[in-house]
Amino acid sequence: MQDAFRSKLARLRREGDRLRGASGGAPGSEPEKGPGEKGPGEKGPGEETAAGLLGGGLGEAGLAAEVRSPVRGAPSAGMPASLKARLRGGMGSGPAAGDSGGRPSRPAPLGGPLTQGGADGLRAASAAPPAALVEVRRAEGAFAVRETRVDVATWRHGGWRLDEVDAAVPSAIARLSKDAALGSMPLREAVYLDTETSGLSGGAGVYVYMVGLGWFEGGEFVSWQGFLREPGEERAMLAAVAERLRAASGMVSFFGKSFDRHRLEDKMRIAGVEAPFEGLAHLDLYHPFRRLTQGSLPDGRLQTMERELLDFHRTDDLPGSFAPAAWFDYLAGRAHRLEGVFEHNHHDVLSLAALAAYLGRSVLECRADGAPLSGAAGQRAVALAETAVDEEDELRWIGTAFERGAAGEARRRLQVRQAHLHRRAGRVDLARQAYRGALEECSEDRYAVELLTGGSMLLERQLGDPTSAHRLAERAVEAGVRLGLTARQQARLRDRARRLARLAAPEAP
Repeated sequence: MQDAFRSKLARLRREGDRLRGASGGAPGSEPEKGPGEKGPGEKGPGEETAAGLLGGGLGEAGLAAEVRSPVRGAPSAGMPASLKARLRGGMGSGPAAGDSGGRPSRPAPLGGPLTQGGADGLRAASAAPPAALVEVRRAEGAFAVRETRVDVATWRHGGWRLDEVDAAVPSAIARLSKDAALGSMPLREAVYLDTETSGLSGGAGVYVYMVGLGWFEGGEFVSWQGFLREPGEERAMLAAVAERLRAASGMVSFFGKSFDRHRLEDKMRIAGVEAPFEGLAHLDLYHPFRRLTQGSLPDGRLQTMERELLDFHRTDDLPGSFAPAAWFDYLAGRAHRLEGVFEHNHHDVLSLAALAAYLGRSVLECRADGAPLSGAAGQRAVALAETAVDEEDELRWIGTAFERGAAGEARRRLQVRQAHLHRRAGRVDLARQAYRGALEECSEDRYAVELLTGGSMLLERQLGDPTSAHRLAERAVEAGVRLGLTARQQARLRDRARRLARLAAPEAP
């Protein structure tokens, strides 16, 4: 046991040293939640253009066994003296304790009148323990919690009320997430999850030291933030988190399928806590919002989404990259910025609920009161076309995307899809028009092979013109070589061109 503790302590120290050394001393950590022609060639003598060949609430469920009491004295009072002594070796990066610069060390109360980002997350570091913590005692041990409640009918997160989840359309969420299971997950009964960790990697050496959970309870939204005052409290907090998630109809996160879930799963396995994720519906907002906004926003970070789509603007938010150092400073008994981490995590959880409400109105393109959704309407139409429920719906949204000025890669993808849909449905004139128009725009980019091959199929099968079909097939072979397709793909194109050459050749007398 003694050796295991020393090993864990050594890993914690190494992580702190790594954080201090990153970026010239700036701590590194969890990314903001939050894991981007050539014109047509000239014709040679006697050649035709490719286009020309085509002719003209959870209530009290879970945590029931917990006993809560206010935290008295320093939150880290139970930390072994040896751990505190070892941590004092210099993990921290903040100012010395007591150097407040004349600014308050405690933020304005969360859930108060500040709706546009709260207090200053970059306030001077303080040696005081985080405010408003309550100790929770379970069979597995004790840990600390900060709980904040907001009235969902009056609280505004940016321009959105949290009770707008009630107007969300589940089928829209399932569609844009490409997960049918989410069509039966009520947002009112889900848990909204965001974590803060001591590093990006998994395993025993990295701690999920704060877990923010949010859920609806009657007319309130509860923001529950479990916190490790020292590493030994990990198992108790993880058990409470697992219990809450197990009682929910599903969970909502942002980039959680790639990060939060795996970090929690790893730590639960190590701690001997049964993970609740198997079979639990999981809405990871990152993926549908990337579809809705790709190319229209500078990046896919959570704070970009909340600013541009919810009109929620944080004031001097503590960057996620400072979160590990804040915890290490606290463990070492140094001045820390944990209040900024609590605030950052709290706003993340509120944003999850508001963005889920937004997602549920995306197909209707308006809020419950009829107000239009913020965001790029053109890219929204592209996303709805590419997640359509049937071909008629897909063609309708493709047309809408073109009307709204879809451009670049998205336009080319939709042009290919539109032409193929018309050809497969036997709408010859519309298909020929779609292929011709797309090839006139560009017959040299990476979509050229699909357009040339589809146009060749149309000429051969629906129009009975193997000669023109062969010419397009030869152009497809040339494009495949130029674009560096795999040997197998190029072989298929050559086989098709040879077959059409035989069909187009005049019969021997």
